[in-house]
Amino acid sequence: MNILVLYTRLTGYWLACMRKDHELNANIYLVFRTPPSKDAPFTIESEAGIEICDYSPERMNEIQTQISNFQPKVVYISGWSNKNYLRIAKFYKAKGLPVVTGMDNQWLGSLKQRVASVFSFWFISRHVSHIWVPGKPQYYYARKLGFKPQHILSGLYCADESLFKNIAQHEHVKQLIFVGRIVDHKGVKELFEVIEELISSNQFRLKLHIIGSGPLEHLIPKHKNIKHTSFVAPDKLPQLLSNAGTFILPSLYEAWGVVVHEAALSGLPIITTYQCGAGTDLVIDHFNGFKYDATNKVDLKTILLKVTEQSADDYFKMSANSKFLGSKINLINWSAQINTLKNYN
Repeated sequence: MNILVLYTRLTGYWLACMRKDHELNANIYLVFRTPPSKDAPFTIESEAGIEICDYSPERMNEIQTQISNFQPKVVYISGWSNKNYLRIAKFYKAKGLPVVTGMDNQWLGSLKQRVASVFSFWFISRHVSHIWVPGKPQYYYARKLGFKPQHILSGLYCADESLFKNIAQHEHVKQLIFVGRIVDHKGVKELFEVIEELISSNQFRLKLHIIGSGPLEHLIPKHKNIKHTSFVAPDKLPQLLSNAGTFILPSLYEAWGVVVHEAALSGLPIITTYQCGAGTDLVIDHFNGFKYDATNKVDLKTILLKVTEQSADDYFKMSANSKFLGSKINLINWSAQINTLKNYN
């Protein structure tokens, strides 16, 4: 089956999903993506069964000819912001092909979302037949947009399991590890404020490893137990998650967060917020980690103190439970989801 993928910024984990599907079902992918910046630290290139091409509006005639020659049987479009992608999607939907859009927005009840739900036909459903979401927070929004349950696929995002199959927690390390952009919506300012409070009251008895860069780097507390690594290539991250302690993602809003899946696959207990989409499927409070309201710094402080006092037995139970929950989202399921579209009519 030939599958056309119209993407914006292609990710390594999406490449892993397509790779697994090609391995299992011999599906062939033609992918158009927004070209990465010239100073991108890593590149994603074509490989067996997956041809990756750069998109630009100036090349639309050439792109349409290439797509026509490819003769896709399924079309995937990553959202509805690119008007050229929407035109291609609408064309193939009119021909009776299954056309699926990805969506990771949670339903927040904003005015913009309410308008979108009222005018869904003009914005979305006249271009596509299906919608593909990561999990529960997005499923509710998809229903609001008028998609029937049989036209909603789940499990849109999946970490590259192959990178984490040998990663585990063999030591009880009392450390917090954060991976992501150091920006406001990640909740790092609130985290750093709580850490500063613990340092001031002589209660900070953990290590903290911040991996990532961003405009709020200057707020990282200065302490002998706090380490900052500005950038790590994706293939180097798994080793840093081995014997890394407890993963923390304190986001004020996180549509999903594949990094939470990566942490779970690594067997890390996880601290995250109720506002983090991936937390709905991958974190059960007091089972494999802790969840709190992103604006509640008192609860965050209480959780950090719990981690400080946590026994090794409780830590390793949470570690095993994270592995269990992480295995529920997998590349085989991703492949199965996209192959259900073969039977669409």
